[in-house]
Amino acid sequence: MSKCTICGTLAQGKPIKVRSGKELTLYHCNECDFDFFDLDPTVLLAADKLDESRLKSAGLDIPTIDRDFENGIKQSLPYLDRFISDEDKNTNILEIGCSVGYFLKLLRDKGANPYGVELNVSRTRYVNEYLGIPCYETLEQCEAQGIRFKKIFLFYVLEYIPEPVAYFTRLLNMLDEGGSIILVSPNLDDFLKDTWHNPGFNKFFYDEFAINYFTPKSIERFASKLPSKSYEVTTKQGYSFVNHVSWYFTNAPRTTGIVGGDRFITDITELLAASDSSFKDEMISLIRKFDLDYKALIEKYNYGNQIYLIIRK
Repeated sequence: MSKCTICGTLAQGKPIKVRSGKELTLYHCNECDFDFFDLDPTVLLAADKLDESRLKSAGLDIPTIDRDFENGIKQSLPYLDRFISDEDKNTNILEIGCSVGYFLKLLRDKGANPYGVELNVSRTRYVNEYLGIPCYETLEQCEAQGIRFKKIFLFYVLEYIPEPVAYFTRLLNMLDEGGSIILVSPNLDDFLKDTWHNPGFNKFFYDEFAINYFTPKSIERFASKLPSKSYEVTTKQGYSFVNHVSWYFTNAPRTTGIVGGDRFITDITELLAASDSSFKDEMISLIRKFDLDYKALIEKYNYGNQIYLIIRK
């Protein structure tokens, strides 16, 4: 048994095989509806071991830095459109787990003052030296600067933090009054896992470095433990119907270049748009509408593969 890192109650464990094939003990807290591994991945994350487990062990290519940056820009643009406005010009904005700094670059292009925290030493060096954006290897180093932030972002980072309540309390202390923390994390209540019951995806779902697995309920429980004024929880379905059908036929992942999403519908409709078909516009409209309706229905019941949490100070 191990203590739940949200509520502190004892959680039952069971052996499971993770994505890399290793067998680990997965704990489940019934009170919080929360799965977790009683591990601290910090040292291995700093040593650049994540992609070997997350991608290579699943048969996916590890991208070069240039390709990673290009993919990251595409992934970050919707976040920029949704969460950044003209009011953020000349304000300090922090990203935790900033990788090679693609979102930070977009923030700077928008006129904000970006800062990063990245455990991976080689990526921290890249952001500092190649992009010229301040980036720290640890949160402690960032805290020591005494900088206050209007917004703090975490995209697919919460799942790697050993003591999330204590960590986010520290982040709140770094926020300006009226500031916000915006995070995106995978949803344990995943439609492909729980409704399609895809055996390949079930073997792929748990990773040895991702130690926290939240549902909307457990995210609510987590947020309620923080000294914040308010918070908002929603889910979003980033993967398309085509992605789910691909899993159905192959029981294996496909490289999408986007964490938590894909461009399959865009690629298909662009292919159709280049054809000579007289009814291509109607077909494109049909495909887009079905995919949007499919995602909307999944989100209606909080099964979107992405959980969004916005915490306000």
